[in-house]
Amino acid sequence: MKQAFIVLLLLFVTGCSEESYPKIPANQSFAATLNLKDTTISFIDKQYQKITEWDLSDPFLGGLLVDDGDTLLIYGKDMEKISVYSLSLGKKLESWDVGRGIVSMTQLHTGELAAVNQESNEVYFLASTGDIEKKVKVGKQPQSLIPDKSGERLYVINFGEGKLSVLNTSSMKIEKEIEIPPSSTGGLLREKESEIWIGGHGSGSEVEERIHIYSTQTGKLIKTLKAPTMPIKFIENEDGIFIASHGSSMIYTFNHSYEQTASSVIGANPFEMELFNGDLLVAGYDSNELYVVNSTSGKVLSTVKTGKGPFQLMIRE
Repeated sequence: MKQAFIVLLLLFVTGCSEESYPKIPANQSFAATLNLKDTTISFIDKQYQKITEWDLSDPFLGGLLVDDGDTLLIYGKDMEKISVYSLSLGKKLESWDVGRGIVSMTQLHTGELAAVNQESNEVYFLASTGDIEKKVKVGKQPQSLIPDKSGERLYVINFGEGKLSVLNTSSMKIEKEIEIPPSSTGGLLREKESEIWIGGHGSGSEVEERIHIYSTQTGKLIKTLKAPTMPIKFIENEDGIFIASHGSSMIYTFNHSYEQTASSVIGANPFEMELFNGDLLVAGYDSNELYVVNSTSGKVLSTVKTGKGPFQLMIRE
């Protein structure tokens, strides 16, 4: 009798210690900011009202909402494991033991998951169970991952050296390396134009002021565009190409003929942009706000308070 009581007590304590979060209904559209300074996630609806906020204990660097629209993967360079959450259940489901060093993740159009380990300078390919199926060595301090639409190629921007690695996901080998500026980060793959736009911070005392555009076929530099300072994020739609330069808090707009059509200061230290609800959303890392911008006029329509240090945006529509 005493043993049965202890077992029941342990089950009760275990159940109570499991953290839960406000549930996000499966039919709820949202824009979510991942906030680094206070390790929270702010969920915002299409009326630009805050739905809720999750306060996580993970020292995360980023997250990936997989294509089922419900499973959220939270990762970080200092995290030993990837945390797997269900939005609709409002709880953590499991952890994937992949080791420290994960700084970026993406899902290929084939459904396969890819993760950058910056400590081992490798790209991991993961099954849906979290098992590591393959590791591919790339350049020093890999950071940004850009998959093509077919899922056949993965472009890896190596922050620690001037090299873009083009990884063939069928052979799992590097099929091409393109020379790019050191400390590059952020990119835009334009497959129809056979080009890739590369941003960056700059090296040493030289701050990056230009976007470098390369041919994906030849690897040669096609041209550069001025977008000071530190252009690191790119978004394209029918209105043009938007660039966030976080060193100057500038948002630039270029048309499809490479001509600058607009520029404006938006937010404080904008690291991230996404399209949502027909608008352009800009996350101000130092202002702790999300800026809702008309993608045609470039005017700020409204602002939404987020957690501290919004660093990444996730969209579900």
